[in-house]
Amino acid sequence: MSGHETAVIVAKVLTIISTIMLRVSLMPDFNRWRKNRNTGDMSVVPCVLLYTNSYALLYYSYVIDDMLPLFATSVLGVVVGGTLAFFFYRWTDFKRATVRIFVGSFVVCVLVTIYSALALAGVTGQSQSSIGTTLGFTTIVTTVGMYGSPMATIVRVVRTKTAASMPFTMGVVTVMNSACWIFYSSLESNVFILAPNIAGLTLGSIQLSLTFIYPSKVSKGTQVEIRDEPALSIVTLSPIQDGEQERKLSSVDSRSFVAIRSPSRVETKSWREMRNT
Repeated sequence: MSGHETAVIVAKVLTIISTIMLRVSLMPDFNRWRKNRNTGDMSVVPCVLLYTNSYALLYYSYVIDDMLPLFATSVLGVVVGGTLAFFFYRWTDFKRATVRIFVGSFVVCVLVTIYSALALAGVTGQSQSSIGTTLGFTTIVTTVGMYGSPMATIVRVVRTKTAASMPFTMGVVTVMNSACWIFYSSLESNVFILAPNIAGLTLGSIQLSLTFIYPSKVSKGTQVEIRDEPALSIVTLSPIQDGEQERKLSSVDSRSFVAIRSPSRVETKSWREMRNT
């Protein structure tokens, strides 16, 4: 086995691991949605573009015959992206805006499906290599869009001075995954994988920089002020104890002490009086 073949195998293993991590990188955000039953400030764009990009990569990887790692990780991306998008819609407060993004993704997926079906059936008269080139340009757009999707909230981050709306885990994994794909695509001389991942490495680095510049603020709840004031002591006296305790309590000289009578009964007879009657 040559050194190049060994490097390709190592690159494939690293790429598969990092891509699986990228596909599930939104799970911490999903757990937060599930606990709060709300998606908060986060945008649905990362979920939708994860699905859309993986869907386009399914056809591209099939055409260029890259079943592992490209096709296998794309299948995982379609499943995870679709699931996250479904639950995002379920728990978001902005359903109308979310539906508009869903429609855009649906249109792209339909166009990719129609073109791929016609091209593979020979209707377009293109060679296998030409079909791969066309789909390759499509995947460049969708991949750059997926890597840049957390940046959709950059205006909000700068305005609010907090990166809470940016998925931090996805940013970290994006940098790692892009580096692995750059390594793999360089060995395979595939510019359609190399170009978008260079962009992904750049965008992921920018996202992490913003996360450190504008760290997520911990929500401050209502704080209770404890003042150094004397507490008010209240003692409730029952009618039976009234006579004896009133004399004892009368000797206590404090403005913070108040004795009140129990409202249970105005007059209570002792058990001996009740027995005599």
